[in-house]
Amino acid sequence: MTIIWIMQGFLWFAFFTFSFSSASVASQAPPPPQNVQVEKGQLTWTPGEPDVTYTVNYRRFNSDKWEALPACIQTPLHSCNISAIGPSDTNGSPENSCVTLRVQAERRGLRSEGVNACSRYGDVCTPPFSILPQPGSLTVHLSENHELAKEHAENAKHRIYFGREGESPLQAYKDTVASTTIEELEEGQRYCVQVAYTLHGIPMEPRSCIQCEVIPASEHVNRTPMIVGLLVGIVVLAIIILALGYLGFFQTEKIKRCLEPYKYEIPPNQFPGEFEVRTFNPTEEHCDDLQISDGNYEPRSALCPPAAAS
Repeated sequence: MTIIWIMQGFLWFAFFTFSFSSASVASQAPPPPQNVQVEKGQLTWTPGEPDVTYTVNYRRFNSDKWEALPACIQTPLHSCNISAIGPSDTNGSPENSCVTLRVQAERRGLRSEGVNACSRYGDVCTPPFSILPQPGSLTVHLSENHELAKEHAENAKHRIYFGREGESPLQAYKDTVASTTIEELEEGQRYCVQVAYTLHGIPMEPRSCIQCEVIPASEHVNRTPMIVGLLVGIVVLAIIILALGYLGFFQTEKIKRCLEPYKYEIPPNQFPGEFEVRTFNPTEEHCDDLQISDGNYEPRSALCPPAAAS
């Protein structure tokens, strides 16, 4: 019986917990859409939760009025054709076709914050640009030849938004008509840039999509060991040259004496009593001649006859 009560209590606890969680989720607005981009009349965004719908609103340049796009109100899709949005008038000015596009997620009557669309490749209303990171700086390359500049000259500029990765929103850095370089950046950090056109100081939409790059380290840091080794080699070579010059100019006699062959004289009678060499002059050789007389031998001295030639 006790086990049954425990199981019933557990089931009631799970039921109330699930009901509370469901009610809590139902009472919360859905998260805003991500990666909202517009390219060639097509607006797209990243899908969210399955029970969420999306609504697209737009606002014309230099206007505060938001309007819903009829074809994209509470749509479960993740894209919208915006070609139905025409220019505000027919005078042909480029800015008349520029609009701000915003997408909101909706669930059970609750809406998320709106997210403005960006353009990745640029068009009449969005400036194309590229960024080049260098040690300590970041160069933003911009085009001076665009439709707004042809129509409005220097009244049409680029506004650069800049900041570290993760900073939201990026802060306006400067308005310029040409490429610019942002100095004094921390090496190894990742910085992001976004660009928009401005007309008479008023920003136009859609802005470019954000681009980020890492600031590389200075090359001199990697070359330091090589430079130190080169300097040490130069110093050693200079010392060797000076030493050779000193020896050549001031120590010539000593060098000559050192280069002369060494003379060694053997002292007389270095080995006494050994290897005695006797010399003599040749003398006449005497021979004994035997004279036989009456059976007796009588020796007498006489010169030896010369040896016969062979």
